[in-house]
Amino acid sequence: MKIFRKIRLSSLTKGSIGKYIIYAIGEVILVVIGILIALYLNNKKDVSNREVKQRNHLTLMKEELENNLLIIDKEHDDLSKIIVNIKDLLNLSSLRKSRENISETSLSGLLFLPLTRGIEIDYENGAFNEFIASSTLKDIKNDTLRSLLRSWNRKLETLRLQEDVVHKSLDKSNDYIEVNASLKTVFDNINLSKAYLEINNSSTTRSNKHILDSRQFENILIQYLGVATQLHKRTYPNFKTDIDALIELIEKELIK
Repeated sequence: MKIFRKIRLSSLTKGSIGKYIIYAIGEVILVVIGILIALYLNNKKDVSNREVKQRNHLTLMKEELENNLLIIDKEHDDLSKIIVNIKDLLNLSSLRKSRENISETSLSGLLFLPLTRGIEIDYENGAFNEFIASSTLKDIKNDTLRSLLRSWNRKLETLRLQEDVVHKSLDKSNDYIEVNASLKTVFDNINLSKAYLEINNSSTTRSNKHILDSRQFENILIQYLGVATQLHKRTYPNFKTDIDALIELIEKELIK
């Protein structure tokens, strides 16, 4: 800058227009260079901030996914027990001698779990939703990771739909029991009438064994078993595999 000022003073003194023009051009170049440097530094800072923000989001998502694996394992185990109970009820329905010999207490125990326990993953999704809302998905350089994150809501929706089908079968089972059997007998026999409902047990027991002779109830249980088995053997394991793959991709991205 001092050199150009000296040239300008000299040109004004000597009346050299050419030298003054050189000075003016030099100042313009300096201004442009300054602007370019500022833009470069700002852009570098912006990129750095976005990378830090992206890493924070990925870290939080990884923690959520690991928690969701634990939740899926628990639901998967509970669903296994429900499937076993449904099979036991269907086996009783098929074998007259078995259903004649089973006690009302044992039958109530078999009816309680599959007719009262709903299956649904309480899926943690806050970090993922925040990440999508931040519009930084496009900054993910790994194509496989970016593609999997983009399709994640669709995979979760597929899971929800399959769970909903199981819930509908549960509702059909409950509707049948409400009309054709005694929930009071079930609650009395598993000691929930007094302990949970705070009501007395019935003085006389109404048997629920007759529902084991019902073709309609058998059909409901068959449908229930089919959709529960689909969720247990395919939907949950496939979703768990997807979570494992996503966690692995996120870990690779974080160590770069």
